Amino acid sequence: MTGHSKVHHGVPAESLTRLKPQKLGRHYHKIPQYIREIASKHPRNISDYFLRNYRINLELQKLEVHEQRAQAAECIYRCTLGKVGFAIDRALLTEALECYYGGTGLPSHDTPPISTSEQRMRNRLGVDIAQIFARSLLAGATFGELSPHDNDYEIVQWEYVAEFRYTSHITGSQSSIFIYLDNQLVDELTSRLANPQPARLNGNPANHIKHLPVRLDCVVASLQMPLSQVLGLRPGDILMMRLLERCEVQINQQKLFRGTIFEEDGALYLTSLESVKNP
Repeated sequence: MTGHSKVHHGVPAESLTRLKPQKLGRHYHKIPQYIREIASKHPRNISDYFLRNYRINLELQKLEVHEQRAQAAECIYRCTLGKVGFAIDRALLTEALECYYGGTGLPSHDTPPISTSEQRMRNRLGVDIAQIFARSLLAGATFGELSPHDNDYEIVQWEYVAEFRYTSHITGSQSSIFIYLDNQLVDELTSRLANPQPARLNGNPANHIKHLPVRLDCVVASLQMPLSQVLGLRPGDILMMRLLERCEVQINQQKLFRGTIFEEDGALYLTSLESVKNP
């Protein structure tokens, strides 16, 4: 190189952020942070899927969002929003296959050719995990119908690759799951982040009201004492009281039911509920 260098900060070239013209003026920079926030709020979504369907307990170690990955996606699907890719480390794939068919042996560290069973398992995992990932990103919605993208003449340009790194409690080894997002899909996400739409409730509103969370308070003991004694209480003081024969269940300090407390296997239960009529 001749002449004077215009770079004086001493930062390695591989650490520099390279701007892509198609990203200028768009909220592309929000996508990686948004994926990390969603993963931190729902760290067990994919793990629960493996535990429920394959009896594999996975613990999320880290999540990284890459702008590119040298290895190509093993499965590519197309949907109305764009294209999504999927890849999974061989160790976790074979472990899922072993557990699905009831095997007890640990996955082999050898690298034989990919079998037909592994291909079917990988395709199944790709669809299921991609939709789990979509429901997290799209507030419960999915990518829609995912169909295999088998066009060998089209090179898909991936904008981001989300890597989920897990540790298996069975083998103790770490494996990664990769989800690829193309530019059309990322465009859809950026538009939703820039212009969030209010949630729409489908169906009868009365049915949605029935699913609202309600806090129930059960009064198992009460004590009446002079205010002077209350003011004289100190940390560590002991008050003598008995459990009520009939406990009151309240909502927002309004009596709703009365019931009886009983104990079984070290846990307390409320039974024999009867309605309380408030004036």
